[in-house]
Amino acid sequence: MKSLQVVTPHMECIFNCPFCIAKGHRHNNIFINNYNLNFDLWKSNLIKVIKSNDDLKYIVITGTNEPMQSKDCVSNIIDIVRKTDKDIQIELQTHYYKTDEIYDRIDVVAYSISDIRLLDKIKPMGKIQRYVLIMTDSYNNYSLTKILELIPKTVKQVTFKKLIDSNGVNKEIDDYIQKHSINTETLNKLKKDIDEYHGNISIRLDLECMKCEGRYKIFREDGMVYDNWED
Repeated sequence: MKSLQVVTPHMECIFNCPFCIAKGHRHNNIFINNYNLNFDLWKSNLIKVIKSNDDLKYIVITGTNEPMQSKDCVSNIIDIVRKTDKDIQIELQTHYYKTDEIYDRIDVVAYSISDIRLLDKIKPMGKIQRYVLIMTDSYNNYSLTKILELIPKTVKQVTFKKLIDSNGVNKEIDDYIQKHSINTETLNKLKKDIDEYHGNISIRLDLECMKCEGRYKIFREDGMVYDNWED
């Protein structure tokens, strides 16, 4: 296991994105919140996972809502990882665009951005700054070159992420994604441009962001490790 997604405690999200796949799970994100109810158990389990996986290289702090709603949890995860294995790289996935001192403690701050009009409005932080472009129709008819022109020069990693529907679990999400996904012509052109890109930014296209197998496992707020998001 080279990568572990560590999930902050679930709560109502401050952003309520209309495409959020976290709202499309059959389990409704209902897990025992041992981070709050039994912190010692949660902490010891996280340490065990880190120590028992010598090949673990990346901890990704994420959530079924905005992780920065649980800033104390983000801070505790950073502390635990740094004390347990200082060589592990920590990434935070966030929609929270305001500057915050906690970002200076994180190796990679990955900003999720679903509207192209925001690309040049954010002041990114973190040792390595990543833009995760959620491919809504706001990106229609934009070339890779034009998109990169809008991104701050300090951003060194860009991930294009396809919208993933709920497979019928949440009709509202599925309807939104059907209406507002990037069009096929633009997507295909971006695929070609990314394959041919040889610049100084690391660029990848993620068409299966929810596929865990062979990529990562999930450590939830109950202190347990899961093989996929539907467990």
